[in-house]
Amino acid sequence: MAPAPLSLSAAELIQEVFSCVLYGIYLVTWGMAGRILLTVESGRWRRASEIRWVLVAVSILLFVNTTLDLVMATITLMQAFVLYSGPGGATHIFEHSSGYQTITKSICVVVQSLTGDGFLIYRCWIVYNKSKLVLGCGAVLWLTNLSCATRAIVLLTQASQGLILSSLIQPWMQSFWSLTIAINILATSLIVLRIWQVERENKRYRMSVESTQTQSHPPKSALSRAMRNIVESGMIYTVASILTLGAYTADSNLLYPFSAIELQSVGITFNLILIRAADKQQHPHSMREHSLSTSIAFNFCSFHSPTRAETYIVCSGPGEVEGQDNVFGLMEQDSPAKGKQSSVMEV
Repeated sequence: MAPAPLSLSAAELIQEVFSCVLYGIYLVTWGMAGRILLTVESGRWRRASEIRWVLVAVSILLFVNTTLDLVMATITLMQAFVLYSGPGGATHIFEHSSGYQTITKSICVVVQSLTGDGFLIYRCWIVYNKSKLVLGCGAVLWLTNLSCATRAIVLLTQASQGLILSSLIQPWMQSFWSLTIAINILATSLIVLRIWQVERENKRYRMSVESTQTQSHPPKSALSRAMRNIVESGMIYTVASILTLGAYTADSNLLYPFSAIELQSVGITFNLILIRAADKQQHPHSMREHSLSTSIAFNFCSFHSPTRAETYIVCSGPGEVEGQDNVFGLMEQDSPAKGKQSSVMEV
């Protein structure tokens, strides 16, 4: 005998449990990431000129959005299981709650996903030395995704029942999650490809140094660790998005807990990238023992005008600003020579 499908009330309860657990994890990582963004290694507060305001703005937006979603979910559960005593019980509230709670929760999921995708595109743009082609392709995908989400939200406000699994809304949300997955895989792959290209070219500069060492198994380079960190972080978000798309396609109430996982995973992965990048900065001496700072010239003619560009693999010293100001991992930095452009990959 086949098991009974998950009821809407049970799905909403599971969603709340997942949201609360993951929100606790998110708060811990958010506090750690906030300390990294606002203070230097010695413990003093960063000056305004030292703060990476883009990262701070994204961090605050993700925090407000994540918190708002959890508050709306809690209000809905209170109405369903505590305040409402009419016919149909809690299921009646979940099926007919087309008010501000359902709309707000849906908007929170969309905003969280679009913010994560937008920042991923921004990182890819920085890695490719502000390539117009990369930015243009990413912007087209992102705006298309925004259009699908906007249409779905508009249809949800017009629905007689507040069900995001409505047959009118499903095609738009399926398109939204498909594009989200595509953006994730494409941008992450491009970032990893760029780092791999730098690492491949950089190996010949390290060979002369490594040949003088007696180690039979030299440690992995900083860029190899960067590729692993980026792939791992991207997999968390991508898997959550795939699960959400699968639930939409199967018309399953598992959509509710999966969407909670997806929403929380955006903020958690964002914070983990900051934390892991900062951890590398706090151990500069051990990294310097096995790394070589080099300057590698690349031809970017396929992306923009043929100006010389350099990519620096940096092993920062113990200085405060240098040690943590580039903590995110892919930051712009002025080139040491006039007329050159450079992108810094700090891991």
